[in-house]
Amino acid sequence: MDAYHPTSLALTGATGALGFAFLEHQFRHHPHSRARLLVRRASASFQSDTFQDWLRPHENRVTLVEGDMRQLGSEQLASLLETDGGLWHFAALTSLTSGSEKVAQDIREVNIEGTERLVEAVLRSSHRTPFYHISTAYVVGQREGVALESESAMGQTFRNPYEASKLAAELSVQRVFQAGVRGAIFRPSVVVDDKSGTGGFKMVDACAYSVALAAKRGEPFIFRLAPDASINLVHSDWVIAAMGDLARLPSGSGHTYHLSAPKPTYFRDIAAILEGMVPGLKLAFEPGLKRSELPTASRIFDKAITDLRPYLETHLHFDRANTERDLSPDFKEPPLDLIPFVGQRLQSELGKIAHRK
Repeated sequence: MDAYHPTSLALTGATGALGFAFLEHQFRHHPHSRARLLVRRASASFQSDTFQDWLRPHENRVTLVEGDMRQLGSEQLASLLETDGGLWHFAALTSLTSGSEKVAQDIREVNIEGTERLVEAVLRSSHRTPFYHISTAYVVGQREGVALESESAMGQTFRNPYEASKLAAELSVQRVFQAGVRGAIFRPSVVVDDKSGTGGFKMVDACAYSVALAAKRGEPFIFRLAPDASINLVHSDWVIAAMGDLARLPSGSGHTYHLSAPKPTYFRDIAAILEGMVPGLKLAFEPGLKRSELPTASRIFDKAITDLRPYLETHLHFDRANTERDLSPDFKEPPLDLIPFVGQRLQSELGKIAHRK
């Protein structure tokens, strides 16, 4: 099924959750591949035990390129382009915070200006290195209905600087494809994984902790949401496998692909899972309440999803025409099973809280 067999590839953002998972997948399935990784050795993600434990046995297959997306020089850029497997651009600041000028400036420098530097380097290079850009399905901005893969800048407004920056980056990357360079733009929705490293899993973590606390306190758990509140969740394993499969296309389509679930996960379904796991737990949906009116545990969860709330309350469907057309015929897409995620974290939190005084 995995027909992407590069001799070498380059990554930005290789120490981030999705970039690292992609790198692990490639090295596990292609034991002779090599990689050039743009890293900041001083960063917490590079120095983490998880990354260092992986790096030690793979040092002979890895070339580390020290650098920051804000200040890439010609030598660093040239090193990233000397591959047959392409440059995979994962690096991005993903904060959903709005209203902070400092956050907005940091996002612009990394997500927009950093991507523009990569694009200019690709266009100047004689290597014609394929360019794979990891974006987000939420470049669609503040709208509802069906979002098409072919849609880009349509005068949409945005919830936060992150969304706006990823669309601006996409428009820059399109210049590469217009110049005949191979590659693709991948737009995942909300990614979950098994390591608490992604936004989707952090929401599950917050929910598990808060529900466990509510059970301990003997209080009801109230979602300050409507029962049809939803979020489009995809597992990182599927996203990574789909990107590798789509990268096999010999001509490099230059297309944009929604790597999203066929249908969203509804909070009423999450509530049903929780009720089945915690006997006697009383769950309710009260979208009209203020946060201050919630029980203690529910208030903690409500605060934890502040930045995600606009996404939960938007009814949006992602068209996947390009994705379904170009994935290999034998490519399997297992449905996302939330029960293991919720169950594992909930049991862990219940155990911790049970021993607290």
